Amino acid sequence: MGYSGLREFLDILEREGELAHVHVPVQLDQELGAVCVRSLRAAGPALMFERPGDSSMPILTNLLATRRRYALALGCEPSETQHEWNRRVERPLPPVLIDRPAPCQEVVLIGDDADVTALPAPIWNAMDGGPYLTLSCHITRDPSTGLRNVGVYRNQVHDARTLGLLAGPYTHIMLQHRKAPDEPFPVAIAMGVDPRLVQTACSPLPFGTDEMEVAGALSGEPIELVRCKTIPLEVPANAEVVIEGEVRPTEKREEGPFGEFTGHYGGPRLPRMTIHVKAITRRRDPIVHLAYQGAPPHETDVLTAAGKEAEVIRTVPLPGLKAVHITEGGCGVLHVVVSVEKLYEGYGKMVGMAVLSCPSGRHFKQVTVVDDDVDPFDSLAVEWAIATRVQASRDVEILREVTGIFLDPSLPPAEQAGPARTSKMIIDATRYDAKNYPPVCLPSAEAMAKVQREWDRYGIQPGRGVRADKPTVAVPG
Repeated sequence: MGYSGLREFLDILEREGELAHVHVPVQLDQELGAVCVRSLRAAGPALMFERPGDSSMPILTNLLATRRRYALALGCEPSETQHEWNRRVERPLPPVLIDRPAPCQEVVLIGDDADVTALPAPIWNAMDGGPYLTLSCHITRDPSTGLRNVGVYRNQVHDARTLGLLAGPYTHIMLQHRKAPDEPFPVAIAMGVDPRLVQTACSPLPFGTDEMEVAGALSGEPIELVRCKTIPLEVPANAEVVIEGEVRPTEKREEGPFGEFTGHYGGPRLPRMTIHVKAITRRRDPIVHLAYQGAPPHETDVLTAAGKEAEVIRTVPLPGLKAVHITEGGCGVLHVVVSVEKLYEGYGKMVGMAVLSCPSGRHFKQVTVVDDDVDPFDSLAVEWAIATRVQASRDVEILREVTGIFLDPSLPPAEQAGPARTSKMIIDATRYDAKNYPPVCLPSAEAMAKVQREWDRYGIQPGRGVRADKPTVAVPG
């Protein structure tokens, strides 16, 4: 399943039946978003809109919107993604700079010729403040340390040479420039890159980590970079489109509202920093990779969850962690379920606090800790554990006045606009006094194994509710 770049990955999806082409014209004003929603709710394939609006540039959406396609991008099974991620990132591969002609610069448009309105940008939802480019990799460099960062942020298209930018004060793009928060700085926005770079850019890697190196580790070969035409940055040579620009923190434009990954509008319409576009470089026949944003399920739900799950396992040093699941209903961000081998009383809460304290845990609002006989990917099993193993007065802890995420719609307006302080909850759904706890009632492990081996003999087809891409976790018989 080895591949290089987005286009070779699309070939894999074609062979796997995981890519659908929409050949009829689709309006950019909400129709394209509505098609995405309908397909996402049915766990449908990635979508290639061949005729979006009046544009000849196709739009690719829902690329990594299922756990199966996320795993295909890594070349492993869905159940293996967390451990495969951690195995590979132990050996980061620095990118390499090339001097030969690059696909991302087959067409070069500079100055007034660089018109971002020529790119198809949808109005995704009914109350969006305008057209938005989504899932774009923003490449910057720390002016003091020289460290590179790649992150994903939203961009409202204001006019031909101006994009909006929403990035919280805790995001790496802002932390890099905290010593001179009002100074302009260069940014390159790469679209249609290797999916493993998108996976990395959406993951909460420790501050100072070069996402290009991690993406190289996931790929098994260094990411090839080429120098930008107008700014002192480097971009993936095989990107579909690159927007070269300058972030101008003090030149603000009204930005928003925008339907966010929480399924609610995130961030009211406010004056926010802008990006002044200096150049656009692209392939002759570019594919514009975007992502629908709204109520889950959606692509960023999987993208943000899967990488964070691996990072939680990697950075929480406590023994006994079996599996981690950041739920779809939690928007891939807000609710995490952790399966553990409970070592002693109080260990569930200890694990919960460690998860909230790890680098990936800042956005979590709720941590549910379950025993290792509960599959954290099975929402029914998790709810069963909460219902039958939790006494609220004993097993629920609430932490107040801790940092959350400003896009959380439950926060009061003052916190959404400011420090985003929130309350967080740990639910210890492990068995209390496990040795004396009533046993779970199931047929014997032998009987269950026999039925598993001989299932086809019974002639029972899977129910409609079965999700083929849902990871499974081995639990004791």
